[in-house]
Amino acid sequence: MAINYGKAYRDFKKELEKKHALYDQLGMSKEQIDALDEFDWTEFRADCVYQVHTQPLEIASEPDFDEDKNPLYKKFGDVLSVELKVTFRDKYAWLDEISSPELIGKLLSLAPEDLELLDAYVLGDKTQVELAKEKGISQKNISKKLNRIRRFLAGN
Repeated sequence: MAINYGKAYRDFKKELEKKHALYDQLGMSKEQIDALDEFDWTEFRADCVYQVHTQPLEIASEPDFDEDKNPLYKKFGDVLSVELKVTFRDKYAWLDEISSPELIGKLLSLAPEDLELLDAYVLGDKTQVELAKEKGISQKNISKKLNRIRRFLAGN
């Protein structure tokens, strides 16, 4: 981005004169004023350097935006572009309906296989025998897992 250094410097000097008048009214010493001037001068130079080394990047939603015309977008477009990937767990949408933050936290901290088991048992209307056949384990094992999940959710 281009900067009119001459104009910026004149504006800086005007602001500095206003500050000097205020500093004199406040009774500041010459050394204190010089220290503040040095700080302001350093900030002014840093701001000028920043303005020289940056340029605006047009927003892609503007009607006349053309990706091919902007050199920054050509060079860094893949880094500047963000693809939002929303992964909505349709299977576990029922979690959104739970009002207790503690319970939601506990449910989300369950192992994926435990959450799947709970979902199939409670909302899938499957029996322990059906779940045991699907998983290839005994009904007693399913019962133990469900009891462990129940105790965990109850906080015992």
